[in-house]
Amino acid sequence: MDARYITATTVGGSKQRVAGYRLLPFCLRHRVLLEAIDSPFLKPLDRVITAEDVILAAKVLSTYDKVLFTEKLGFTDRLRVKALEMGNRLKSVYAGYIFGHIINGCSYPKTWKKEGKTHEKIPWVLSCVANNVRNGFTLEEAWTMPEGEAVWFNICHAMYNGSELEVMSTDEEETLNDFDSIVDRHKEKEASNAR
Repeated sequence: MDARYITATTVGGSKQRVAGYRLLPFCLRHRVLLEAIDSPFLKPLDRVITAEDVILAAKVLSTYDKVLFTEKLGFTDRLRVKALEMGNRLKSVYAGYIFGHIINGCSYPKTWKKEGKTHEKIPWVLSCVANNVRNGFTLEEAWTMPEGEAVWFNICHAMYNGSELEVMSTDEEETLNDFDSIVDRHKEKEASNAR
């Protein structure tokens, strides 16, 4: 079975608390909420992560409530920001936990590239949610299932509906990565058989 699929379907919430928050599995709603607050956790190379970024991300990742992100940081969260500003090491540790948590939730299938029509004007997150809802998930399930799992279902629905996608298994990827060594071994075998 594909290792990426296993990871996508078995991902859980964080057992480690981040700034007092227990993180839920990273989902499409979390992605949109982090985009809405322009979180650097989605584009880590673009800018420096602040203590406030860590607290906001932890707060978003700890709930599925889409209204929560519009609330200002409360007294406790402002204290957490101040504590992280004083202890840069702890801020880095928490940022590492958040990055790992997001990456763990994004175990997508790899697909063979096919030329064809794309829907570039529709955000891919919306397309994924809409496709999963159209195929039987409730709206809340489509938004809150782990992101990797949502993408796997989305790809499956697309394939069953006639899309010409092909998923590359982890075994195929490993073989592709070892292609040169396989060719070299074959050449050596052919050379030794010719003697």
